[in-house]
Amino acid sequence: MITLLDGFVDEPSCLGVPPYISPYVRYIAGAIKDAGEKYEYTTIEEWRKGREIKGDILVILAGAVVPGRYLRGMPISFREFQEICKNFKGTKILVGSAARYGFGRGGGKSFIDGGKYVDYSVKKDGDAFLYEFLNGEPVDRLRTKTEWRRWSILGAEIVKQHPDYPQPLIAEIETYRGCVRWFTGGCSFCIEPLFGKPLFRDENEIIKEVEALVAAGATNFRIGGQSCFFSYKAKGVGESECPMPNIDAIRRLLEGISKMQPKVLHIDNVNPSVVANWEEKSREIARLVVKYCTPGNVAAFGMESADKKVIKENNLNATPEEVLEAVKIINEEGGIKGWNGLPSFLPGINIIYGLRGERRETYIENYRLLKEIKEKGYLLRRINIRQLAPFRERKTKINKEFFKRFKRMVNEKINLPMLKKMLPTGSILRDVYLEIHKGNYTFGRQVGSYPILVCLPYKNKLERFIDVKIIGHSFKSVTALEYPLDVNSASFAALNALPYTGRKMAAKIIRNRPFKNIYEVINLFNDKNAGKEVAKWIVINH
Repeated sequence: MITLLDGFVDEPSCLGVPPYISPYVRYIAGAIKDAGEKYEYTTIEEWRKGREIKGDILVILAGAVVPGRYLRGMPISFREFQEICKNFKGTKILVGSAARYGFGRGGGKSFIDGGKYVDYSVKKDGDAFLYEFLNGEPVDRLRTKTEWRRWSILGAEIVKQHPDYPQPLIAEIETYRGCVRWFTGGCSFCIEPLFGKPLFRDENEIIKEVEALVAAGATNFRIGGQSCFFSYKAKGVGESECPMPNIDAIRRLLEGISKMQPKVLHIDNVNPSVVANWEEKSREIARLVVKYCTPGNVAAFGMESADKKVIKENNLNATPEEVLEAVKIINEEGGIKGWNGLPSFLPGINIIYGLRGERRETYIENYRLLKEIKEKGYLLRRINIRQLAPFRERKTKINKEFFKRFKRMVNEKINLPMLKKMLPTGSILRDVYLEIHKGNYTFGRQVGSYPILVCLPYKNKLERFIDVKIIGHSFKSVTALEYPLDVNSASFAALNALPYTGRKMAAKIIRNRPFKNIYEVINLFNDKNAGKEVAKWIVINH
């Protein structure tokens, strides 16, 4: 028997950390099934809880090459990988980016090679290797387009075995591999140009994959597996670093998926240079995203640096002027608030430190651009600041003091004001999934790309969707209360957190429960205006 262990992946163009399930694990499942074999699927989180790994063959998928902070579902660590390999007596096969580049440790640290702990360390496509291996001859190769189409459908059923199935599981969908800038080398640090000329999947094949996932019970999707969504099937690839967007192909793709009425449909990764240089076509694509996708969508701009010296030395995507123009375009087309409480479609910005040519002025230029975006009244859905993962070259030494000061300034002067503007106190967020308790607090998120962390300042029942009303803000998270709050059953901590209450009033409310109507609650307050304000947050359930 084959055991497929999902160690979770976190790559620049692909997510597979809960609540996401990566396409790679689905392709592998499809390849195993296509070879006429059966498998047992488990995740590293289930192993941590004591699930035993059985079978004769162990396939470990790992690839947290840009590890970040996770609410839950940490990717497999190198120590855990060693322990699992030591205890498993059968054939061990390592696939994913961890096999190709090593185990990522975050913070710009070098990668650790795990090849000596396994029988096979697959440098290309794990699914293609497994197919050949199970048919008698191990060959390390890339999958063909035909296999890509077949395995993506055959492996869709694996979602049923994921711990987050059916909710809040999100299936990551891949549209193409490679980068349209491959012929100039692309960004100096990126792995996508190494695949060569982009290999685009046909939109009908992607739609059929989503159909198979829907049939298996999946309801949430992110079209995230690409270097630039706006460049999907672009015209003039190989002739220009900024090929013309293919509006018709993107329309067919989004329209086809939306017909299946997914609960969540998001995208990821957009080259701001494409948006800025093809304004009218990009505006039309943005309008398609707003029309066919669900609100809270993010165009993650791979800016990386606003320092023109760094941009030139590292052959980066876009100039600061292009980034600013792209931010403007997406804000103007996607800034309208959607049904779930978030703007429909906003840009995000990625910034990397440790690039060649970096200097003190780099921090100044990066902050200057972010400050200008804020002063012009535009919103960024999220700013991702990280250190270079050294794939293709050695990382430039980072000034730790500058790095810490920059992150602090961005949090205090950019992130916090933007979040307060995007979601003022009293704003309502719909369909927040409650995931974990930490102490006496409950944390949850909406399903989708880069969800805002929501903290309830009291314990609440987990693994369910609720609506919340915001009472406070942090740099990248909000504090909120369940909305409306049932005053007849709410805990003391929840009532204490209500605006205009406090400990004494919360205790008074509890002593006088149950209430028959809202007016009985209002009459408890000496200040009736305060009581009326509290009434806006609560409900009476009998």
